[in-house]
Amino acid sequence: MNNINNQGFWKVIKEFNSLMSKSIKGPDCTKLESCSGDCCSIIIDVPKILAEEYVHRGFAKKSDFIRSNEFSFHMRLNEKNNKCFLFDEKINGCSVHFSGIKPPRCWVYPTGFENPKNEPISCKRTGGWQIIDPKGARKAEKLLEKYIFLCRLEARREKKLIEVRAGLTTDPKALRNREKLIEEIKSLSPKKIAGFKDGWDSFSVLPSEGISLSVKRFCEHFNNECTYLKDNFLNCPNTCDLISNSLTAFLEKILVKYVKEKGLEPDGEYPLYKLFAFEKEMGLLG
Repeated sequence: MNNINNQGFWKVIKEFNSLMSKSIKGPDCTKLESCSGDCCSIIIDVPKILAEEYVHRGFAKKSDFIRSNEFSFHMRLNEKNNKCFLFDEKINGCSVHFSGIKPPRCWVYPTGFENPKNEPISCKRTGGWQIIDPKGARKAEKLLEKYIFLCRLEARREKKLIEVRAGLTTDPKALRNREKLIEEIKSLSPKKIAGFKDGWDSFSVLPSEGISLSVKRFCEHFNNECTYLKDNFLNCPNTCDLISNSLTAFLEKILVKYVKEKGLEPDGEYPLYKLFAFEKEMGLLG
């Protein structure tokens, strides 16, 4: 976003937070008997500008944000409790709730913006939610539309920067990213490499959950005299220079075409088996 859009973004998000905090009323979510934080188990997409602010204020680390195919990122869920990393068990609630920059989509559940029949509103755990200022809530709804527009505007720019993050251009930052990716590939056994992962500002290796044979294809094509290839592939300790360079060259060949045809992957993960299938589908073999 340029400076004008940045200013517009912060105006929208702060006004939205203010309006929603005044327009809805509900039970005390910090009480364990009335709330188990179910709404914090929803995956929420956020723009990079908001993610950067959370990092700047100490609410988050860059690794807490995962590439998305809607906005720039979505927020990581804590593996221990399956809740958003911003959920604080000490307060039984969101650590940015009172910050004035809580993600707008987090405010919408369970009330929405309108309740014309004045029906009881309940979340998964308890009832008693009310919209006490319908006019303010409707104004917030319009602001949410602006917020989504600005987020998608930023996401389009971030999509264009994927070549820099993957190290596919002559931009100095891209060249550094390419070198970093090659060094990471070289540090790993081929069986541990499942593909590539788009991150905060660079690509990294997508590690295999178990044993991956994806890289064996490159070894057979580019280094078929390797002593590990025939009988000992799984014992190969590190990916050699030749295969590391071949993998990054493959990424350069395929990634932009893949994103153009298939779109961004929802978690920023580009497994080799998907890229191989696309290569065959598009007749890009060779």
